[in-house]
Amino acid sequence: MILDQQTNVCYLSKRLIEREDGMEIAAIIMAHDVDVRFLELTRDIWARDYMPIQIDVNEFVGFEYCPDYLYCDGYINTITNQARVCACMGIDVLHSGLILDGGNVVKTSRGVIMVDKVIRENKHLRRVRVIDSLEKIFQTEVILLPWDREEIYGHADGIVREISHGKVLLTNYSRYSPRLAKQFEHILSKRFDVEMLEFNVEKQHSHNWCYINYLQIGNQLFLPQLTPMRLDCRSQANSKYKFDYLQTGKNVVEDEIAVERFRNLLPDCEIIPISCPRIVKDGGALNCISWNIKI
Repeated sequence: MILDQQTNVCYLSKRLIEREDGMEIAAIIMAHDVDVRFLELTRDIWARDYMPIQIDVNEFVGFEYCPDYLYCDGYINTITNQARVCACMGIDVLHSGLILDGGNVVKTSRGVIMVDKVIRENKHLRRVRVIDSLEKIFQTEVILLPWDREEIYGHADGIVREISHGKVLLTNYSRYSPRLAKQFEHILSKRFDVEMLEFNVEKQHSHNWCYINYLQIGNQLFLPQLTPMRLDCRSQANSKYKFDYLQTGKNVVEDEIAVERFRNLLPDCEIIPISCPRIVKDGGALNCISWNIKI
């Protein structure tokens, strides 16, 4: 299975660069010498959810992308047809026939972590059949976490990520549900060393879950930031990365804590902060808007 640290190409939806903040995000990623390409025929910016899962360089597994939360909220017209996008790209996809979102697939060196909302989405099949099918598709163990019914998406990439072989970082879920946070830690600790991302601040930002939804391509890790900023094009000549940020709003304390924490946890990675508060407010972050693969 292709892990994030093995990827070398980042795809973004063309819908993303129709937004000013999306253009800035794309520009910063490209400024770090990442091969950024754009997806045609998409209907929203959340590329992770509707693109297939890469198993090997030329092996992709497809699925039915028909999330219940879009049907319930009346956003059915924003559902992207995965098959059409992949056909346009010339990608051959092995169709699994299962219903799931790509954001609910966290690939690790010891298996795939998913929220068990995938079982409910495929309720026409027995639980054991769904798990067996997933493990055959992914060619590895599937590790299921309980679904927080207060969180409609049920995406594992908002809960946990593997930061090194056999070690995962669990977001500050105890802030939302101490009971579920303990369950997550109990399940994950059977297979991984578990680090916790916590913020010892008097008043936490309501969206500080976003840091776990980072984008990693090779040894470059693009870390979401909540402080509103804009690009300072005047600094291009003197900036190491061609772009600098100018702060335009109140500083979010957790941004600085998260950057320092990630630098300590992943010393071999380049940690690159990217301001994306509007994207986060819309319900996702940098992993959600991207699809990174190895070619």
